[in-house]
This record gives sequence, C-alpha cells and structure tokens, in this order.
Amino acid sequence: MENNKMRAIWAEVGQEPRIYELSIDGDQQQEELCDLLGGNFGATEFFDIGQGVSLFILTNDLSVPLGLKPNRRFPGKDNETIIFGNAVFIAAYNDRAGEEKSGTLDMPERICRMFIEQITKNFAACQGDEKPRSEDEIYYDNLGEENEQAYKWLEIEKPAELGRLIEAGRVRFYQPPQGQEIMLAGGRYFRKNLIHTDKTPLH
Repeated sequence: MENNKMRAIWAEVGQEPRIYELSIDGDQQQEELCDLLGGNFGATEFFDIGQGVSLFILTNDLSVPLGLKPNRRFPGKDNETIIFGNAVFIAAYNDRAGEEKSGTLDMPERICRMFIEQITKNFAACQGDEKPRSEDEIYYDNLGEENEQAYKWLEIEKPAELGRLIEAGRVRFYQPPQGQEIMLAGGRYFRKNLIHTDKTPLH
C-alpha cells in the first residue's frame, strides 16, 4: 500500500464488503468518501476498538429521500434499522480520545479482514425490497433543544425562484422569499416539510 493511503472497508449495495484504500489527505479523503457514498455523509460510532479509537459507519445523510437501495441490516436488537445506500466502515478517534486527537486512522489488513468477517456475519444483507420506516424519513433541526423541529424532505419540481444559496458539500440549500427551505441533492429538488411530533409541535 502506498504511504499516502489508508485502509477502510467499503460495503457496496449488493456486494461483499472489501478493503478500500483512501487518501490520507483530509480534503481528498472527504471527496473520495462522498463519491463512494453518493453525496454528503454522516457517521455513526459502532464499535469501541480501544485507546480512544472506534469503528464508525459512514452513510449518505440523505439516503431515504434520495431513495437509495437497501444494503444491510444492523445486528441484534437493531435489526429493524436498515442501511440504505453504500456504507464505509472506518477507524477514527472518538470523543474520548482527547482534544488533541482527531481524524481517521489506517487499519492493518488483518484487522480489516477480521471486521469484514464480522460485518458479513452480523450485518445481514437485504433482499432488495425493504422500505424505510416512517421514522427513517424524519430529520430534525436543533435536536434535543427547546426549539427542536421535525421535518421531512419532499421531492418537488424545480421552483421558478430558488432564493439565497448556501452550499454544503455536495448539497445546495436555498432559502426562497416565501416558504420553507429548498434542497438540491443528486440533481433533484426537495422542499422542507415541517411535521408535528409529540416533542416538536408546529410553530
């Protein structure tokens, strides 16, 4: 492996997980991960490796509104939770590592192969016809705060007037003169639709 590369595990929809070499350059690695995951992504800490390092699962932030294909189920009691779209399993410092330590880390090949064996065994592959749960469609602004607000992204035709642009990685957000925020992701337009929950009444 080249010195400017590090190992992670790529779990592509319909394929067996495999070792994938990523750039160690932060900006380039971010772009490579966006390519693998089909856009902006979020991280879920899955397994504490030790010494301030965990195995994280990276998935597309917008996998449900974009209609990405079902990939694998989480293990055990979480098996109703489905990963939609591709996933990357990557080692990184967790929030217990200390402020001076951050970022992703290389995994030796033998560790990668050990995790691949566990992923294949415990993350059951989807059949391909699984659908998101209703809660998978809900996003939140200010989660856990007094002004928490729940919403869904609903696909729309391109509006005649988009409004002020805010770019965020592979996604563009627009604030129109009237109405809720508009998002451009994967070449498709979505409008934020506020919804009512027990914790987030409509304002």
